[in-house]
Amino acid sequence: MATLWLLGHQCSLRQPWFEELDKENDEVLLIENWNEKDWKGYHKQKLVLVFSIMRHFKKELEDAGYTVDYRKSTDVAEELEAHINEKQPDTVLVHQPSEEGMCRFIDTWRKKTTASVRIAEEGGFLMDRKEWKNLLPENENWQMDKLYRRFRKDFRVLLTKNGKPVGGKWSYDADNRKKPKKGTTFPEPAWESPDNITRSVIEEVEDGFSKLYGSTEHFAYPVTKKGAEKLLDHFMEHRLHTFGDYQDAMLPGEPFVSHSMLSAAINFSLLDPLDVIRRAEEAYQDEAAPLNAVEGFIRQILGWREYIRGVYLRSMPEYERVNELGHERDLPAFFWTAETNMHCMQDTVQSVVDHAYSHHIQRLMVLGNFATTAGIEPKQVSDWFNEMYIDALDWVVLPNVLGMALYADGGKMSTKPYVSSGNYIQKMSHYCRDCAYSVNEKYGENACPFHPLYWDFLERHEERFRDNPRMKVIYKHLDNRSSEDEKKQQETIDLVWKRMKEGTL
Repeated sequence: MATLWLLGHQCSLRQPWFEELDKENDEVLLIENWNEKDWKGYHKQKLVLVFSIMRHFKKELEDAGYTVDYRKSTDVAEELEAHINEKQPDTVLVHQPSEEGMCRFIDTWRKKTTASVRIAEEGGFLMDRKEWKNLLPENENWQMDKLYRRFRKDFRVLLTKNGKPVGGKWSYDADNRKKPKKGTTFPEPAWESPDNITRSVIEEVEDGFSKLYGSTEHFAYPVTKKGAEKLLDHFMEHRLHTFGDYQDAMLPGEPFVSHSMLSAAINFSLLDPLDVIRRAEEAYQDEAAPLNAVEGFIRQILGWREYIRGVYLRSMPEYERVNELGHERDLPAFFWTAETNMHCMQDTVQSVVDHAYSHHIQRLMVLGNFATTAGIEPKQVSDWFNEMYIDALDWVVLPNVLGMALYADGGKMSTKPYVSSGNYIQKMSHYCRDCAYSVNEKYGENACPFHPLYWDFLERHEERFRDNPRMKVIYKHLDNRSSEDEKKQQETIDLVWKRMKEGTL
């Protein structure tokens, strides 16, 4: 007899060990982790997602004829040994996860257990772990675009018969930065109403983890393959065609815009990434969506998703401790409460509280921009993203947050920091017109806080960034300020620090 132990994000019959599993003799082991310490700081919806996926997968397995040993425990290692002692399997089959912490857990358990353990690479990715050593060599500058083009060719995605990119360009990112007109609306995603299993999970989480953050009231994420495919079908038919134009747009009260909302379903193995890519490609071929939308969507999965996993695998465990800019300030309380007068921050964080989600530009240019310019300690920021977002796993968060959003890795993920004044947010959103602060004022009590934060960041890190080719023009603006403007800038940033400390920003 063999036991296949699956983690919460591995609940799919596409996982490799199922090819060898014998329904008649082998078992599948699923263990819900109810250790409060392990979930401290997490969003309640994250727990609901994981537990509900596991319970639904138990039913799917049993309906397919598999034997399932389903357990709930506050000590996963202890529960593993209890299963081994009771069932006496000849072998325990495990899929190696991408997350460094979980790999360490498995390694520690494997050294202690008396069972024979066989480990295979987990599914859910297009590139195997072992390939990344050659794809991201030690002493070269890593570039996503270069790999994205290679993957397009390897998997023959959006290519002509001659192997050229359809439409003549590899990327249409420059076409995907439109700001919707006021009053523009988008179709709601095809959410999945909680069934009896999910409602039971919600009740148990509210009862057992009542002190955790966030609300479960709006939980509607798919927890089955069928539900995820429904969400995918709806996106392809009703939302993909506007995704390209408005993927960077931010609208108050519109947290989803035209985004697919499929990231959690893909990261938690409900959908296969290559299947999703092929569906998008078919949408273009069927003229259901324009090329800029389809290419932009595919780039996020085939390019960015694969790339950040590669960066994570090649950079850990040192990467989780990076702090090249020496930022040490604590994360403000409004990251959990959404109680701030900054409209962009309030709306974005409120979306996280309600849905455990905000889209990628809100993550990068609102939350990340604030954390970087305000000098927030990187680990606090990455922990917050890891714990509060429905689609977050460690390999997803660290390169995206520490690298892209915070520049904490010193430039491994980007050639310059993604920081800006309030002008970028005004350009790409409708936040500023209804904000307590004025984006048109640089100094004083009513000035948009992103203005003084941005200039203060440039001043603090002038030695590092002044000679950066992409930032020379910015520093010329800094040099052109009058002594009076410099004085006003200092007074305004001091006021921002004071309000942050008082909780009145």
